[in-house]
Amino acid sequence: MRYQIYKKFLPPDFFENIKNIIKDQDFPWRRRDHRVRGIKSAMYFTHCFYNNTTPQSEFYQPHIIPILKKLKAVAPIQVRANMFLSEVYKKTGWHRDYNFKCKTALLYLNDCDGGIELRINNKIIFVKADANKMLVFDTAIEHRGLTSKKEPIRYVINFNYFTNGDECI
Repeated sequence: MRYQIYKKFLPPDFFENIKNIIKDQDFPWRRRDHRVRGIKSAMYFTHCFYNNTTPQSEFYQPHIIPILKKLKAVAPIQVRANMFLSEVYKKTGWHRDYNFKCKTALLYLNDCDGGIELRINNKIIFVKADANKMLVFDTAIEHRGLTSKKEPIRYVINFNYFTNGDECI
């Protein structure tokens, strides 16, 4: 499997709950001013659910573990929500999240004309952001995020994890 797209990935009630939590004005975001993979001085916001072998958020247990189970993740590496502001930059640089064999999955939380581009065999594949769509791909695939031209914000949850071989949903 190189990449797979799953529409309506989560049950509607579960998806709406996590989306509303993350989009709430009181959700605890952290500003990141450093480079966004090739873009100098880009700013975005992130909320880390899991990193460094440890849950980092009270939302991890009730909201993220069920998604990891559905992904058939054996062990998470990092899970975080990202909030990209369209006025700050248009796209990230090409990158891989990690340089070892694992999976990356992106759960889109809102509809917009932004999304992600995958570069496979020198071909660019665009995956548009549609709410409750999950994109799963081998972390070896170079990719870059694109902000929206029409919406002010693109929300996504980024999962990096190990599977039992290539077994994945």
